[in-house]
Amino acid sequence: MKKRPLVLVICLGVTFLMGVPLTASGAPEAIHIGATVSQTGHFSSEIGPFKRLMNAWADIVNEHGGIMVKEYNKRLPVKFTVYDDKSDQATAKKYYERLVTVDKVHLLLGPYSSPLTFGASTAGENHQVPFIAICANSPKIYTRGFEWIVAVIDIGPRYTYRYWEMIKDQGMAKSVSFVVEDTIHPLGVFKGSQKLSQEAGLNVLSSDVVPAKTRDFTPIITKLKEKNPDIVYVSSNIPFAINFMKQAREMSLNPREYHCIHHSGVFRDPLGSTAEGVVGQSYWVEGMKLGDTKLITDVLKRADISEPMYPWSPAYVAAFQIVQAAIEKAGTLDNKVLMDNLKRLKLDTVLGEAYFHETGYGSINTYPSQIQDGKYKIIYPPEVATGKHIYPRAVWE
Repeated sequence: MKKRPLVLVICLGVTFLMGVPLTASGAPEAIHIGATVSQTGHFSSEIGPFKRLMNAWADIVNEHGGIMVKEYNKRLPVKFTVYDDKSDQATAKKYYERLVTVDKVHLLLGPYSSPLTFGASTAGENHQVPFIAICANSPKIYTRGFEWIVAVIDIGPRYTYRYWEMIKDQGMAKSVSFVVEDTIHPLGVFKGSQKLSQEAGLNVLSSDVVPAKTRDFTPIITKLKEKNPDIVYVSSNIPFAINFMKQAREMSLNPREYHCIHHSGVFRDPLGSTAEGVVGQSYWVEGMKLGDTKLITDVLKRADISEPMYPWSPAYVAAFQIVQAAIEKAGTLDNKVLMDNLKRLKLDTVLGEAYFHETGYGSINTYPSQIQDGKYKIIYPPEVATGKHIYPRAVWE
């Protein structure tokens, strides 16, 4: 019997063991994207169903033939592998290592929140796999000298800059007090907003940074009633803001405006009328004059996700556009070429122009939105607004 060449046998064996699905042309069967979603834990109320969001976009792309990759002269379908990070940094970090070393993904989409992204992004850096952060804007993430990360959104200190531009332009509010949850994202937003509020001409009357698990806000609210600021600005995640607002109403704290940086339907619904008139931040609301946003509505409809309940969803859609544009521009799935093209990318997305600063953070930012008759209205700037700013807000009965 004729023996097979030893080299051929070894090569075939290695290919079999690695389990790399290649077509006859040498192309992978799919563009493999890895991510985690907080399907459980305290962030699940923010992005719990977002695995559906990813699969909905993949289905739309695949129905149109996939993404063109010039290296293989063909379109490739998109495939996601998604794990539940349980809203836990260590769990997220473990799964991103798995996505790279076991699942062999071509690129990574980051988890929700700055703390989880801070830990998870080390997998991309250590293994030189492109990592696209989505909802993570703490400057700490982008000051580590990492070369394998870019982000969709702008950094936290600028998170509400359009709000302060509006306040300055309108010239009605004169003072502000800050109530801040002592965690990485709210702290970053607060530090920027404190400076921006002063640049807008406001007098900062007080700034209270308190632990995330605070349940009794009586001392702070008592002080705020004495200070009587025009704006009470709550920089926090939603559970913290709900507890604060409930007690503020009970104690009849009635500033001319409440600004809660996260005020989604998860915030609005349990508060009922207490949420009326509260200003916060949104990336997009239906009817917003922001160019062609059909992709947002198509993906959300297919995923059965409501933007008011999950206001981070439009940022994920912008991330999907960035993925597709980077691959098409690179013309390959080679890690380094893809990463180089990501860094140089400039793209008109559903949320405006996307590009990346030298350290990796992005350009997409939020717009001030106000809850009016239970609905979210973009109130600034006028060219994209869906409603007018109501100031001062109605006083609770």
